[in-house]
Amino acid sequence: MASSLRLAALTLVLFAISLCYLSNDDIDKGGKQVSSNRKNRISWQRALGYQECEAYMPKIQLSIGNKAHHPKLLSDICSKFACPRYKALNITGCGFGARHMYGSTWVSTGYDMKDKASSKQAYWDLRKYILGDNDVNERLPMTVPVLTSVYIDLETLQPLDTAYMSFYQPSSSPPTPLNPALSIDPALSIVVYYRAFPGPGYPTEEQKAEEFERLKKAITDAGLPFYPYWMMSASYTRPGHGRQRWEAIYVAQ
Repeated sequence: MASSLRLAALTLVLFAISLCYLSNDDIDKGGKQVSSNRKNRISWQRALGYQECEAYMPKIQLSIGNKAHHPKLLSDICSKFACPRYKALNITGCGFGARHMYGSTWVSTGYDMKDKASSKQAYWDLRKYILGDNDVNERLPMTVPVLTSVYIDLETLQPLDTAYMSFYQPSSSPPTPLNPALSIDPALSIVVYYRAFPGPGYPTEEQKAEEFERLKKAITDAGLPFYPYWMMSASYTRPGHGRQRWEAIYVAQ
C-alpha cells in the first residue's frame, strides 16, 4: 500500500513538472504562442520564425518534454551555409510565416515521384555537380536548402509524376553541369508562405502531408491568396544528424 502511494505521488510530481514544458506562459488564451522569459531557452516563436496557433499545432508539438525539440534556427543554419537571400514579412495570421525571396539561381533535376530510387539518384547527381562534375571541374560549397518542387494536376488534383530537386547556387552564373539531366535555373523574386515541422527529428511522408494541410488551412484562414497547385519543401539539415529543420512552402499569388 505504501509503495502504491509513493508511486502515485511520484506520478503527480512528474506530471506537474511536465506541465512546465508547455504552460500558459508559452500559449496565450487566444491560442497564440508567446515567447518564454526563461533564461537559456529559445522560444517556439523564435525557432519557427512566426507565431503559432494552438489550432494548427500537431500532437507532437504539444507532447510532454517536446520543448527541447523545436526546429533549428534558420539564422544558425545560414551562418554556416549559404542560403538564398530573403526578407521576413509581417502577416496578420498565425501558424505560418512569410518571406520575400529575392531572385536566385538553382541547379535542378527531375525525378520520378513514384520511384524512391529516382529521388536518391537526383540527390546524388546534384551532389556530384557540386563536387566537380561541371565544365570547369570546380568543387562548389554545399548550400541550403535542398528544395523539392511538386506540381498538382489541375484535373485529377493528384501530384504529377515528375518532381524537381534543386540546390541553391550563390553565383548568378555557376558552372555548367556535365550531366544533361541537370540544368541551371534562375528563380524570380517571389513571396512564399512557409510552415516549419516542429520535430523531433525529420518528418515522415505522412507528417509532411499533414504540415502542408496545416499550412493551407492557416493561409486560407488568414484570407491570403496562394497557388495551391505548386508545393515546395525545403530541407535545411541532414536527416538523423542533430536538430532538424524542414519547411512546407506555398507561393503567394
